[in-house]
Amino acid sequence: MKIRIFETDPNAAPKKRVSFPDDVVGRVRSGKAIDGRPVGLSTWRITTGDPDVANAVADAFGGEVAEWETSKEDNLEVITKTDTLPVIISSPEVISARLVLWGMGGVKIHECDGVTFLDEERYGQPCGCPELLAERKAAARRGHGPKPDVQIRFKLANDPELGEFRFHSASWDFLTYLHIYQSELEEVGGPARCDLVLEKVSFVPKGGEMAGHTVSYRRPVLRVLGAAS
Repeated sequence: MKIRIFETDPNAAPKKRVSFPDDVVGRVRSGKAIDGRPVGLSTWRITTGDPDVANAVADAFGGEVAEWETSKEDNLEVITKTDTLPVIISSPEVISARLVLWGMGGVKIHECDGVTFLDEERYGQPCGCPELLAERKAAARRGHGPKPDVQIRFKLANDPELGEFRFHSASWDFLTYLHIYQSELEEVGGPARCDLVLEKVSFVPKGGEMAGHTVSYRRPVLRVLGAAS
């Protein structure tokens, strides 16, 4: 699906690098909930409902297979010991992006592609989102606007026979570079070997409570390496 989110604010899209079905064997995650609060991780976390898949992941990337509390089928988790997952992405079409605002009880209030609505009742109508990316981020922080919902399907390069995995990101930064990733995949022209990386970022804020102190976090990055053999 074509990414339209930067049509109204093309200056927000970097010029250089700086809905899926549920037939997946596992999900790749960059964090987990601890005491009800989301916490980012420095290594990838993979969840699945298949013990064979969980054991294969642990053997390949380290970590222990453990159960975790969830209402979904992927009740097994492996917090791996790697921040880089070699993957195979079949084509740009397995990447989707939308903006979504959820309400109480998981009710979807707003779903758009950045320009028009995607829900059945209002499909194709102007969504009314701010034109500038900074304004969209501000609205999302206040809880008044939708947030990114990016999904990618892929296979693990070391063991493609395991099946497809899915990665979901609500990162504005990942969304910003998504059109570059898609362009690079199009240049490959077929299945591509990629690295999905939790890249460490550090900076020193000029204001706020952390002014003058180094702040670090991890952000998801996709590196397209070339054609998959």
